[in-house]
Amino acid sequence: MPSFRYSAVNDLGRTVKGVVTAENDADLEARLKQVGLELMNYKELQERTGKATGKVKINDMIITCLHLEQLGRVGVSLLEAIADVRDTTDSPVLKNIMTGVYEYIKNGEILSKALARYPQVFNDVFIGLIGAGEQTGNFSQSFMHIAEHLKWTMELRSKVKKAIRYPIALLVVMGGVISILMVAVVPKLIDFMLAQGFELPLHTRALIATSHAFASYWYIIFGVPIGSVMLFMLLYRTSEAFAYKVDGIILKLPVLGAVARKINLARFTHFFSVLFNSGIGILEALHSAKNVVANRVLKESIDTMIRSVSEGMSLTNSMRMSNQFPSLVVRMFKIGEDSGNMTESLENINYFYDREINDAVDNVVGLIKPVLTVVMGLLIFWVIAAIFGPLYQSFSKMNV
Repeated sequence: MPSFRYSAVNDLGRTVKGVVTAENDADLEARLKQVGLELMNYKELQERTGKATGKVKINDMIITCLHLEQLGRVGVSLLEAIADVRDTTDSPVLKNIMTGVYEYIKNGEILSKALARYPQVFNDVFIGLIGAGEQTGNFSQSFMHIAEHLKWTMELRSKVKKAIRYPIALLVVMGGVISILMVAVVPKLIDFMLAQGFELPLHTRALIATSHAFASYWYIIFGVPIGSVMLFMLLYRTSEAFAYKVDGIILKLPVLGAVARKINLARFTHFFSVLFNSGIGILEALHSAKNVVANRVLKESIDTMIRSVSEGMSLTNSMRMSNQFPSLVVRMFKIGEDSGNMTESLENINYFYDREINDAVDNVVGLIKPVLTVVMGLLIFWVIAAIFGPLYQSFSKMNV
């Protein structure tokens, strides 16, 4: 369906411009009249060929789900809601997708099947949640659950970025400061001291050697770490055995291991909660929620838990056997199973993990800041002591 850039006049005589999707110029004029606009002129925009490609921002997906949830809540038909999202979204990729979804639904397809034609945007879990809404006839609830999960995911990403942004920035600053000192500042001061015949202590000679190494082998000093990181990432992505060992080591790291475990289990429990509250069965919800766990060791434990549940063991006992979940979380699941009110228990578990992640991220940032600050301070102190120490001793001898 083509898009048109139009210029119209409203009831007050003011000119209104915009872009809207319509079947033809007559449909465009009819759509504008419905909202009180009189079409003046228009231009058909060049339509992109081929399938919709590109990524859709998570914020655009949240707005789309909230839009569809609100329209469904007030009784707007699904076809009209899809058309409204198609005409109002700012994302060109999402506009193309919604245009296709609209046509598929108009031709008789169900929503989940139409969305499944765009797997680059709507994954299996998204389709599964929509499918659950089709079974219950309550699309609004499905879109609400999806929007809540996407919001939570975006907030979690923000927290993780918060934990790594400061250390990376400080490391870059440290690298820049050290490079400037070693390449530009220290050599001139060292040449001056050598010319004066100062007696150089051990820490000053070490600084001279370091400065010469930076000047002569800077490409190795910076290239080896960068190359090692690139090789590590390549092996992590291509070798399952290597990635499994790394994931196991990560979980054993002090402080960082606990944070990684909490983030992965928070993803699992939150997504399980969304699926379960949407009417999806426990086993199917466990299988789907396992896919959001990034750590392979934890994912393997969840696989064991799924097998135990499929063999008739209770969810609580299966979680306890996995030995990955905190006792408080296991106890909350047990209360939900015993009382039959799993929804409330899942809300409490999500609240627990949200608080735990906030505290864990704050602790990591609070720990890294002073450590890196102390390291940078020690390096600067070394440079100052190595340069000004011999100068001070020489001046002291001259005064004597």
